Amino acid sequence: MRSKAPLALMEQTVMLLVFALAAALCLRAFVWSGQTSRHGEARDRAAVAAQTAAEVIKHEGEQGGAPDAVLAAAAERLGGSYDPETRTLALYYDGDWNLVSDAGQSVYLLAAQEATGGVPGLGLVRVWVTGQDGEDVLFDIQTAWQTEVGA
Repeated sequence: MRSKAPLALMEQTVMLLVFALAAALCLRAFVWSGQTSRHGEARDRAAVAAQTAAEVIKHEGEQGGAPDAVLAAAAERLGGSYDPETRTLALYYDGDWNLVSDAGQSVYLLAAQEATGGVPGLGLVRVWVTGQDGEDVLFDIQTAWQTEVGA
């Protein structure tokens, strides 16, 4: 009579391979869910930062002044920088969403520029937050305020 040991060994090998395949699929699902969760958290934090900046810009705009002056005043109030050449307000954040002064230390960038609305008497600014690569826009919002016509 022949031994059944090789058959049992083969059965265990197949079960081990099936288990390894299932474990690999579960591991991939966990990694994907972790990445999705981190991206969602970054998007939520970007929304709060952009909305805060938009409210400060709107408040400064309601005080009166040209869009350049409004963005410069908002940059000073928010602790960011304003570049008059590009007419852009910039705030740099690290990975924990703490404000940093150096762009080289930043992971996220909040930027704001005057947008063209074409409506007289309306100040319009676009505020957006990008990730580390600068291509991935996490959040984008516009804010507007009423100005004097001709101001």
